[in-house]
Amino acid sequence: MIEANAFLRDAAVSMRHITLTLFIVLGLSACRRAPIEALLPEAIGVPPSLQSVSDSTALRIVHLDSMQQRMLQVQIAPVRYQRATYTVSIPGEVYPAPGLMAQVATPIDGRVIRLYVYEGERVQRGQVVLELESLSFAQLVSDFLQAQAEEAYLERHVARLRQLVAAQLTPQSTLDQTEADYLRAQARRQAAEVRLRALGITPEAAQQLGQQERPLLPLRAPIDGYIDQHQVELGQAVSAHQTLMTVVDPSRVHIRGFLAPDDALGLRPGDSVALVLQVPDSLTLEAQVHTINPALDPENRAVVVNILADTHQGWPRPGQNVRLWLRLRTPRPVYVVPLSALTYDGSQAIVFVQRAPDAYEVRPVTVWRTDAEQALLVDGVREGEPVVTHPVFSLKALMRYAEFAEE
Repeated sequence: MIEANAFLRDAAVSMRHITLTLFIVLGLSACRRAPIEALLPEAIGVPPSLQSVSDSTALRIVHLDSMQQRMLQVQIAPVRYQRATYTVSIPGEVYPAPGLMAQVATPIDGRVIRLYVYEGERVQRGQVVLELESLSFAQLVSDFLQAQAEEAYLERHVARLRQLVAAQLTPQSTLDQTEADYLRAQARRQAAEVRLRALGITPEAAQQLGQQERPLLPLRAPIDGYIDQHQVELGQAVSAHQTLMTVVDPSRVHIRGFLAPDDALGLRPGDSVALVLQVPDSLTLEAQVHTINPALDPENRAVVVNILADTHQGWPRPGQNVRLWLRLRTPRPVYVVPLSALTYDGSQAIVFVQRAPDAYEVRPVTVWRTDAEQALLVDGVREGEPVVTHPVFSLKALMRYAEFAEE
């Protein structure tokens, strides 16, 4: 009897082991046969940052009753899809126009003996603005006059010797030697003349200076304009190539405008530019883009736009900061709506699209750029859709009222 009970217990344990083993084998077999999708959740949602407007925002409609329609008198305008022209305002710095600013610098060491003009005075090109006393200049004048005199003497001497050689009264070698001396004297005179011309002195002026007790070197205004900076005083000793004063012609200026690289895509030389002086009389100057620098400005990482403009009543002046208004064209078509149609729901830009005479959809949009008249949209609307231009604020208030009523 005892052996029989032991046998039954062993048989029961064996059956439990067999059953457990069978379940494990069947489970492994089922796992091998099941696809990998069975191990994943039934659905994986799109991250909120990647959801479209229709997925993340429910459709919102503002309904107007008959009395509201009569009171509001809603005005609409169609959405246009095109390459739009828009206005952008950029900062600019004013400089003298090329060729209309010059420096008066001394070409030689000396001392200022006479000053004829001071800051703010108008000068004409070629007008003497100061005179220098210089030993080096006096030596150059002396060398030129000596070389000129020696050349003239040898020229006459060569002419006489040619007559004597022709009459067989003087040997040919004497004439040859004198002609060589004449050529050397001529070269020395030409070299002395070049040095004087580098100082702005002609041979005729050198002749007159040679008759003076002490020759003074005159320095002249290189352009018409006004004396801007006066950096020298009477009796001051100056060195070669030192700047003594500057002359500026303010009738025309060079303006460097700084434009964002994205806006420069549609800009071309010749495009129109407006400079507006708000006070005292809203003065407006029209100009054109002259050139566009190929590289960005290293300080502000902007595209440098060069503009040449005539001034009016002394405005703008070199050194002044101004605002420029450029007319640009979008590089590709965009959705264009009147600026009055655009408003904001928090930080989200929206427009009201007419769905029916009494129904207006609140449509989120992505704004690329706005100016004083229009808003350029990237998406959110379709071409030809009617958007509300007036009264947008009233529709927004009704939208808020409906949302609060629902809450």
